[in-house]
Amino acid sequence: MVTKLGHEAEPRAPIRWEIIRAEYEGRHFLPAVICERHGITSAQLRYRREVEGWLSMKARVVRREDLVARMLKVLDKQIRRLEAAVDEPIDKQANVLSIQAKTLDKLIEMGAAQPNVEPPTGKDMTDLRNKLAKRIEQYRNR
Repeated sequence: MVTKLGHEAEPRAPIRWEIIRAEYEGRHFLPAVICERHGITSAQLRYRREVEGWLSMKARVVRREDLVARMLKVLDKQIRRLEAAVDEPIDKQANVLSIQAKTLDKLIEMGAAQPNVEPPTGKDMTDLRNKLAKRIEQYRNR
């Protein structure tokens, strides 16, 4: 490619939008810095953001440890509801509780535990399941 002044221009590397998006959504750099790093304008960045529906820099990113804490609250609430239920079918509530416990297991497997803390062992999870099963059995025997 030849410029207006007759000089040979260097070919431009293609814009790597997947990298730009990761930097933007990951909040690695300010938008102005991202534009400068990748040789794009702020209008180009804004256009891509809007057209592709990128996560806003102002959006709150949900942390895994928040999910675990919320899931534990849901489990606790469900157990309390199960203990208080007298006339409701136990099987339905036990199934819901089982699904929630599996969800918690999955979150913990994905590394959702606190950083720098040992993940729970299989024994810990087996103990939790046994306690839940014991409570359900006690409820059934009422």
